Amino acid sequence: MKKSLVKLAITSALVVSFAAPTFAATATVNPFSDVPTNNWAYGAVNQLAKAGIVTGYADGTFKGDKTMTRYEMAAIVAKAMNKTMSADQKAILDKLAIEFGAELGTLGVKVDGMQKQLDNQVKISGDARVRYFNVKDTNDTTDYRARVTFDGKINDNLKFNARLTGGSNNVNGTAGTVKLDTANVNTNFLGMNTTLGREDFKLGAGYLADTQMNGVIAKTGDFAFFGGTATQNVDSTKAERVYGAEYKTNFLGAAVTADYLKDTTAKTSVYGLNTSFGLIDGVTANAEYYRNTSASADNTAKAFGVKFNSLGLSATYRNVGANAFNTLSTLDGVTGVAQLPQTTGFKGMEYQYDQALDKNAALTVKYQDFKDQAGNKIDNRASAVVNVKF
Repeated sequence: MKKSLVKLAITSALVVSFAAPTFAATATVNPFSDVPTNNWAYGAVNQLAKAGIVTGYADGTFKGDKTMTRYEMAAIVAKAMNKTMSADQKAILDKLAIEFGAELGTLGVKVDGMQKQLDNQVKISGDARVRYFNVKDTNDTTDYRARVTFDGKINDNLKFNARLTGGSNNVNGTAGTVKLDTANVNTNFLGMNTTLGREDFKLGAGYLADTQMNGVIAKTGDFAFFGGTATQNVDSTKAERVYGAEYKTNFLGAAVTADYLKDTTAKTSVYGLNTSFGLIDGVTANAEYYRNTSASADNTAKAFGVKFNSLGLSATYRNVGANAFNTLSTLDGVTGVAQLPQTTGFKGMEYQYDQALDKNAALTVKYQDFKDQAGNKIDNRASAVVNVKF
């Protein structure tokens, strides 16, 4: 039964994606003509019915084996307008609204008005993740996480975002508590797109910072300015007071990001620059450079790599100097896994494989072969992550 439902969902998604434009262009204007039994709309409505988004006929049932008129289809779409749904479900409903726009008009429902009503609803989405980490001859661990995100509009100039997260540091251990790990509002303030509250915080490719911050992020054009308290990844009980800026641009076909991060708690400043560009057809090159102003003989971090896009394979050489490692990044800092040496630095190769398992499901496998800056071998590290979005 489960396999059948999966096949139905995949088939419906493919039909919606490829057939919608064709049927939208050739739709009849007679609202009482039958919708052909092979029309993509039946699969789409079935998908929404299984999710409880549409309720079917007046008696509350959905007669999936009965041919419907265009008017009946439009009535079902109209009844679903005020329902709370995920982003994927909203996309299906939007395509149905375009297909039966004329019929919705006869019901007094405008497609544009429907879009506005949908935009005003609370959007629910989420993801689930399972991760496995291994450090050779040292330790390994498996953890899992599930998150549900709520996005909504308070008024035309004020939006909110909240996220509930639950999980465990080890699948054999006690499940962690569910917590509100993100809660913020977004508005247009002094001509800048401004988010205030607790939110995800990432700079550049993630080496400089990839964590969460309680504070403010303001964006205008290619610039972003931020300030607040960011959580250390190597110790989630500690926080660093930070502020700084990021600039993103495209230069001669290359994506370029420049960062500045001031950590007033650690009394350091970090300057960063990273870029990616097409090297040859199907191959992307990337490079990173960061400099930490803390007192150290070698406080720079560099990385150079290539990615074979069609294969999902990438290889990166990293050279992280002593004390250049940033505890706000996710290059390290996994609970239950031995940490990389921060005071001595490290260097070596990192290999990664990314593969889409199915729609909204992805696998990432990573292998690190490092030595410290003195040339001493560090235990090889491997990880595998499966992430599913819904």
